Amino acid sequence: MDAAWGAFGSDSDDSDDDSTADKNEQAQQPNVLFESTSAAVTVAITQYFASLTKTTGVGLGERVLAVTSVVYGDECGEEAGELKTMMTEWVIRRGMKVVAGDDGSSACDAAVLIVGDTKDLQSDSSLNIRRRLVPGGTVWLIIKRQENESDNNNSFDCFPGSIWEEISCVSTSSSYSVHKIQKRACLVNAMSCPWMDKKSIIGKEVALAAEKKCGNFKVAKNESYLQFELRAASRVTIVPSVAERTREKISSTEEAYTTILTDTNIKNSIEKLRDHGLVIIKGLLPPEQTIPWGNVVLEDFTSAVEALQNHQLRPVDLLNPDKGQFEPLSYKEMAMREDLRVDLRSGPSMEKLRSQENNLASEAMAGRNVIDVGSQPTIITADTMGTAGPSWRYHPSILAILKGLFNPRDDSLSKGNFGRWNFGGNGPDGSPQPFRLGQIGSVVSCPGSGDQAIHADTPHLFEHTDCHPCHYCNVFTPGYKVANDQTDNPSVHNEFVDGLWTGSSTMGGTALVYDSHRLSVSAMLLAESDDGNDNDNASLRRQLLELLTLRPALDAGDILIFDNRTLHYGIANTSKGDTTGKDSNAGRRPMLYLNVTQSWFHDPKNWDDRESVY
Repeated sequence: MDAAWGAFGSDSDDSDDDSTADKNEQAQQPNVLFESTSAAVTVAITQYFASLTKTTGVGLGERVLAVTSVVYGDECGEEAGELKTMMTEWVIRRGMKVVAGDDGSSACDAAVLIVGDTKDLQSDSSLNIRRRLVPGGTVWLIIKRQENESDNNNSFDCFPGSIWEEISCVSTSSSYSVHKIQKRACLVNAMSCPWMDKKSIIGKEVALAAEKKCGNFKVAKNESYLQFELRAASRVTIVPSVAERTREKISSTEEAYTTILTDTNIKNSIEKLRDHGLVIIKGLLPPEQTIPWGNVVLEDFTSAVEALQNHQLRPVDLLNPDKGQFEPLSYKEMAMREDLRVDLRSGPSMEKLRSQENNLASEAMAGRNVIDVGSQPTIITADTMGTAGPSWRYHPSILAILKGLFNPRDDSLSKGNFGRWNFGGNGPDGSPQPFRLGQIGSVVSCPGSGDQAIHADTPHLFEHTDCHPCHYCNVFTPGYKVANDQTDNPSVHNEFVDGLWTGSSTMGGTALVYDSHRLSVSAMLLAESDDGNDNDNASLRRQLLELLTLRPALDAGDILIFDNRTLHYGIANTSKGDTTGKDSNAGRRPMLYLNVTQSWFHDPKNWDDRESVY
């Protein structure tokens, strides 16, 4: 790589004579400069992606790049166009795929953007490239250097820290400077939880205490709580490549795809869950499968509100809990979580869609011994591979992650598990043991709902070791899309910059505490001292809790899987609700979920099967 960047010339060659000779030579042989620049940048991109092949399972030939130039002025524009052509040739020569920079729809793993100066970054073509780049993708920025121009004159305000990691200058020559900018793998809802001071610099005592419990994840020097949160959120995130995102179509008539993770990224997901208690996977599901569920959930929620308001014996006002004569109860279809936050597991519209999708999925998985009975969980066995088409509930990558999570294995030990011959079993063959997959439900958070109290959804089964294998987890995915154009929905504020979501939204989300599925971490954060004299440690515990609290921003298609022993809480929905009288569901946030447990574990939910809402 050093040899490749040597094409830009030595930084020490800055004498007037050398500079003049260099400029004359470049003027006489512009193709030599273009060739050397293209080669150097391509080598850097190649080495970057090659380093990811082992950690992601995505080969160099599967990577997709966009190459474009945005330079104003005839002479500079012609030069940039020639450089763009040569860059494209070099990238293709290296075996990578190239999509046109002006293609408004094709996603890309990386982009090469050639500009005359940083003012060109505000052009429509530049904005389009940045929007098409997948989370975690990189922009390789080639900037034409003007005479006597310093790199310090470049302004990168269009790459805000909420969306982009720090910009690094890779190399410079007398004609060009090359910069690398990486899109964050995961954004956070910095607008939420204003009671947390995330802007302060992390103190030494807090940093040392966190590093002691969180292993090799170190606090950076002079890092703020928010900067740490952004790094930690990306650390627990899987970012599928374009190749993974387009691996399988879900429709024969539409250009709709579902993401199928590589085996390596499935293993990465399992490791993150085991190590940190959660994993986020960006863009795993097609919104065409999740948005309809969000819609039917809101239909049934609206029906439930009306039914309870008109109840003859015990009328309840779910939307105005302080005004009703009676407190809401838990019902067969719905359980209250707090005021204005309900857990809806069933309803007429939900049951109709559930039956339709489960029937289609059963047909697609014929012979795989999958039986869905109403709203009951489904037993997933070793030979249930899933299906990408009818329902996201049986997504192959989700099932593969869950099998690995619930079945940690040491090959040298699994051969001794002779009890697996019992009850017609196959013996100690090391195959994944069954688990229980719940039906799709949803937590609906209404405008005005507050931050939940921090909690875990299930206890540790044993307390003699820090963390046993997972026995219960949740799969979350939004049943809505984060909208940029909010003219029709002024009740919600989603923060966008240049058409890119920053992660902040008044609709809230779910906050989770990094590594807190382990007893030692939860004890460090929440347990009081045995002698009751806890004043000295209270402040440190509060700061540690704020440091390790992540507020990941999820959009349609993203999923969050978390161990139910992980400390978490629902974030307040500060949207205004329906201010126009046109949409009663304005600001309501349907978060879809699957409850997943080991086959032998029973979760005593607070449903009342005797009392129906409808």
